[in-house]
Amino acid sequence: MSEQKKHQEIYYFGYFKKLYESWEESTNQMLDVWMNSPFMDRAVEKSTEFKDYIHNFIERSLENRYLLEKRDVSHLIDTINSLEAKVAELEMKIDALESAPKRTATKRRTRSTQKKVKEKKQ
Repeated sequence: MSEQKKHQEIYYFGYFKKLYESWEESTNQMLDVWMNSPFMDRAVEKSTEFKDYIHNFIERSLENRYLLEKRDVSHLIDTINSLEAKVAELEMKIDALESAPKRTATKRRTRSTQKKVKEKKQ
């Protein structure tokens, strides 16, 4: 590499080094002022309050969600138990009807067949 190119790179990097050092110094001064400010204590306090509020809100939301699900599940269990009792009752009725002696089916007479039977008798 030529001497001139080396000097340009050194100057180029030296410029950015000075720029960075300037930025670092001004940032340090700004942070010192801000950290020593009485408003900083208030900001930290408010941030902590907000964090606590968010945590409490999340806890309440999760509790409500869990309790609703628990209530729904218990209601579902009660409904299933009720349906099981009704099914058992119907099964008992079906078993009773199946075990009962079978009746012979009698023909129902309609009015027209009743008239015909009367006419035959006369």
